[in-house]
Amino acid sequence: MRIIPMILAGACSLLAVPASAQEAAPSLDPATITIPDLSGGRDPDVIRNGWKYFYFWRADTRFEEALADFTECYRFLPVGMTHPGTPMFAPWEDKPAAETYTPVPAYGLVGVAIGAIIAGPLERRARQSRLRRCMEPRGYQRYPLQERRWEVLTDNFSPASIAMQAKAASGSVPDGAALPEDR
Repeated sequence: MRIIPMILAGACSLLAVPASAQEAAPSLDPATITIPDLSGGRDPDVIRNGWKYFYFWRADTRFEEALADFTECYRFLPVGMTHPGTPMFAPWEDKPAAETYTPVPAYGLVGVAIGAIIAGPLERRARQSRLRRCMEPRGYQRYPLQERRWEVLTDNFSPASIAMQAKAASGSVPDGAALPEDR
């Protein structure tokens, strides 16, 4: 019974942490962040693929505002659907917990190969869809971008891409027209 007061005391001590210790990482300097060239938004091929490859921009937005918006929206992106480190169910078999459970592919080697081919585009589409649903209601518009430049800007949806996309969203007026919201 003495363990409950100890847990409560520990929880209360965590709540009493000063605000300076709870602050996030130091603010980023947008001058130190390099982004790809965002021009080319008038090219018909780039516009045609704008539903796949795009970046966000909003008028009169400061870098700090865009960074906060992207940071919040990235929380809703799906964690790697095919990531091997994702925890999974392992049945209890009265054996030590150090043993791992390896799933058996239901459709054999061909199914694994086909799954690997389609997993990347499906994951990209899920991430972009959720990012759109979070950023567009905040007033951001999408602008088309060449595929190679989009890959550099999104950086495979890494934490560094948040800062790059925030700089693009708060940067100069885009080259070309915004993409329609229905695509």
